[in-house]
Amino acid sequence: MPPARDQPRPPARPWRRSAALAALVALASLAAVGPRAAPAQAPAPAPPAAPPAPAALPPWSPGTLDLHQISTGEGNAALFVLPDGTTLLVDAGDAGGRVPGAPPVPDGSRRAGEWIARYVLHMLAGSPSPRLDYALLTHFHSDHMGSAGPEAPRSPAGGYGLSGITDVAEGLPIGTLIDRGWPDYSYPAPLTGAGIAAMDNYLAFLLWQREHRGLTVERARPGAADQVRLLRDPEIYPGFEVRVVAVNGEVWTGDGAATERRFPALAGVPRADRPGENMCSIALQMRYGPFSYYTGGDLPGVPDDGAPAWWDVETPVARALGPTDVVVVDHHGSIDPASPFFLATTRPRVLILPTWAPGHPAPVVLKRLLNERIYPGPRDLFATRIRPSTREVIGPRIDRLAADHGHLVVRVEPGGGSYRVFVLDDEDASYRVLAVYGPYSAE
Repeated sequence: MPPARDQPRPPARPWRRSAALAALVALASLAAVGPRAAPAQAPAPAPPAAPPAPAALPPWSPGTLDLHQISTGEGNAALFVLPDGTTLLVDAGDAGGRVPGAPPVPDGSRRAGEWIARYVLHMLAGSPSPRLDYALLTHFHSDHMGSAGPEAPRSPAGGYGLSGITDVAEGLPIGTLIDRGWPDYSYPAPLTGAGIAAMDNYLAFLLWQREHRGLTVERARPGAADQVRLLRDPEIYPGFEVRVVAVNGEVWTGDGAATERRFPALAGVPRADRPGENMCSIALQMRYGPFSYYTGGDLPGVPDDGAPAWWDVETPVARALGPTDVVVVDHHGSIDPASPFFLATTRPRVLILPTWAPGHPAPVVLKRLLNERIYPGPRDLFATRIRPSTREVIGPRIDRLAADHGHLVVRVEPGGGSYRVFVLDDEDASYRVLAVYGPYSAE
C-alpha cells in the first residue's frame, strides 16, 4: 500500500498558463512600488516560458502507461495501453441516443462503438497489427456494453446486432473478453434467455466470436492479479499490476489475493433488496511502481435511504485500495458514488468523471469531490462531457473543474514516478490537445 500523503502537493497547472501567471506576478510587483520606494534593483531575468501544449498527443512509447477515458456522449469507454504495449478496453457504452439532452459526441454520423473503434485505431496507429488484447465489461448496462436489440444493424458475418462492444469487435480483433457472468449469466438472476434482448444478442456475439475468431471469454476473478497480464515483455516491468478488486459483491481485502463476500446469500434477501446490476460491477486497481489508479464501473457508495448497508460496495473497496493517485469516479458521479469514506481513504490527486448525461455529475457528488474537509489538499477534476443543462443546475461550482469536456488521457512516465493529464478535443476526430496538466508526483 502506498505511503500516506502527509504533505499536500502544490496544485499542478496547465503548461499554457505559466506565461500568464508570470505576467500577473510582474504586474503585482510594479503596483507595490510607492513614490518613496528605494531605487529598484535591476530585475531578475524572467524564467524561460513553459513549452506550449503539443498539437497532438505524443505517441505512446515502451515503458509508458496510457490511460484514456474516451468521450462519446453515449456512455463509458476507456482504452489502456500498458507499459509493454498490451492493450485493454474497459467498457464500450452505447445508450443508443435515447437519453434526452445527451446527443452523441462528436456527432451522429457513426454509432458510439464505431467512434470508440476509430479512437482506438488512431491511438494504436504505430502498431503493425492493431488489436485489443483484452476487453472487459464492468457490467451489463447499455451505457457500458451497448444496447443492441432487434432494431440494431446486423453484423454481416455474425448476424448479431451491432452496438457498443459488438461494434468495436467489427473493426478490431479482441483476444480475451472478461465480464462478470460467463458462462451461465445467472447471478443475481438469469440474464440470458430471460427476454433481455441486449443480453441474448451479447451471448450470440460471444459464441460466434469464440467459434470463428478464436475469442477467449472469462469471468472476472475477484482478488486476481494475473487475469490481465503484460503479454509482450512482462519481465521488464515487474512493478506493474492489474488487479480485480471487486465483482458480483466479492471484494479483495488488500491481503494477497484474499476476498470477502459483501452481499448476503440471496435466499434470505427480499426481492426488492437484492443486488442490482450496478452493485455487481467489476472494479480494477492498476499499479505501476508508486503510481495507482482505480476504476469501478457503477459501484455505489451511498445506499438509498432505508436500503441495506451492504448496498455500499465502495467502503470495502476503499479499504483495499488505500491512497490512490487517480480515481475514475464511480457511476459517472451520479446519485450514489464517492462516499465521504471512499474519498477520505483514497485521497485522489486527480479525479476523472466519465460524464455524458444531464444528470452527471449530481450536484451533491460534485460538492463532496471538492470538499477539502473530507480530505485536505489540492485535487484536479476532469470530466468527459458536461451538458449545458447540468451547468445551469449546478452553477458556478462547475467552473472548478479543470476540464468540462474532452477525451482524457493520463500518461504515466516509465517506472510510474510521475504522470500528466492530456485533454483532447472530442468535438471532431482530430484529437488535438486542448491542455496539459502536470506533471504530478505519484505517491
